[in-house]
Amino acid sequence: MIDVTFLSRIPIFERLDIADLKYLRELWTPRTYRAGEVIFPIGDAGSSMYIIEDGIVDISVPDEFNKKHVQVSVLHEGDFFGEISLLDGLPRTATATAREDVKLLIMNRDDFIMFLIQRPAVAISMLGEVGSRLRETNKLVTSLASRNVNEELEEQLSIGDRIADKLAEFGGSWPFIITFMTLLVGWMTMNSIQMWFRPFDEFPFIFLNLILSCLAALQAPVIMMSQNRASKKDRLRAELDYQVNLKSELLLQELHAKMDGLRAEELHELQKSLRSELGRLHARLDEIPKEG
Repeated sequence: MIDVTFLSRIPIFERLDIADLKYLRELWTPRTYRAGEVIFPIGDAGSSMYIIEDGIVDISVPDEFNKKHVQVSVLHEGDFFGEISLLDGLPRTATATAREDVKLLIMNRDDFIMFLIQRPAVAISMLGEVGSRLRETNKLVTSLASRNVNEELEEQLSIGDRIADKLAEFGGSWPFIITFMTLLVGWMTMNSIQMWFRPFDEFPFIFLNLILSCLAALQAPVIMMSQNRASKKDRLRAELDYQVNLKSELLLQELHAKMDGLRAEELHELQKSLRSELGRLHARLDEIPKEG
């Protein structure tokens, strides 16, 4: 049997007292799924929530472009999923698949609704919890929408990282090239004119070659450090773009499902009105006396 302490950690059950939690734990039904078996597909009616008693479950969404499923999360023993379906009953927005043989505990939405009907105070408390979590979600979405990868990485840079970035930025600029070429030409010119003084680095400029080798040896790792951070920024940008695109696709799928539902409802109402009008026409036709 499921533990009351574990139930209290589920977000929508956090505000329930011990008596309600003890009653709620009696509503769970055990079920086993084999490896590779689909627990529920995307678009399926949300009529239950699940708790993993043993095993691993993959949550994925379809990628229409590549014609495959993209894994968005992996759930293990003690994790739960599908809890929002107990409240809204809307279609699933992802597919749940058993990665290996899993044992699940399932609670149906009908049993949960009866539980709330018998306890109105519990329903009000849960509505307050859902409302507070919705506010937190709105804040999170707002912060993610305004998230700037460059600013976040800049805040995490150490002094050495900042110096490396500045050196790499200066080393790839025209001022560096012009200054470096001026120094080289001046060095070689000073050590080529022997009529004024004795050259300190005679041709073939061995000391200059040593300085250039040391400079190249130090410049290469500095540039690599800067490139590694640039690639990290690119990975973060790609991850954020993927998350935004994924959320947009899920929202579009929900909108399509709602639009299909509205269209079906409109067609049903239109069909009812047409049947009503046809019934009235038939009644009027029956009232007209037939000519002899």
